[in-house]
Amino acid sequence: MKVALLKSVFFRITVFSILIISPLFLLSEEDPIESEWIREGNILLESKQFEEASILANSILESDPSNSKAEFILTQAWIGIGREEKKKGNFKKAKEYLEKAYNKWPLNENIQKELRELEDTGKQFKKTTLQHQNNYIKESVTNKSTEDLILSINLLRLEIEKLKGELETERIEREKENINTTNIYWFYLLLGIQIVVLFGIFQKIRKI
Repeated sequence: MKVALLKSVFFRITVFSILIISPLFLLSEEDPIESEWIREGNILLESKQFEEASILANSILESDPSNSKAEFILTQAWIGIGREEKKKGNFKKAKEYLEKAYNKWPLNENIQKELRELEDTGKQFKKTTLQHQNNYIKESVTNKSTEDLILSINLLRLEIEKLKGELETERIEREKENINTTNIYWFYLLLGIQIVVLFGIFQKIRKI
């Protein structure tokens, strides 16, 4: 009887021990896995591989939406992406990622400061871009006016050259006409002299 009682007690103790120890084994198996992806996420953040870090965090959150460590990595990744986009001049995209991070950490003063700086930088960038556009338009108008002036000068030069050619042609023709007129004058002059000489000879012959 005592032996049966001892066996029953021993069995119960064994089962109870197994029930207590089993979750500890499960936890010990899960902790290394969790530590591994956390370590991987931190390495990605430190090496500025923010896109990969966000993909890793999202994959964890898909299976465990309330995982605070994954949310932390994801928020850090958003901040990193926002800063990188700001360096590239993509202010709209940078603001989008920083606002995501701010929605996760609304009390984070650093994110608030970065968003204010980003807004001021965006306004200054737009102002500078507008000034460049205005300067470009002014230069284009000036260049266009200069090109039009040069074109007008070239056309005027061609007209002058054409007029010079016409005047030169007219001058040559007039010279030819003057030469012909001079020859006629000399012809009539010689003819007149000959007539006078012949008339003188004729008068002398009549007197004889």
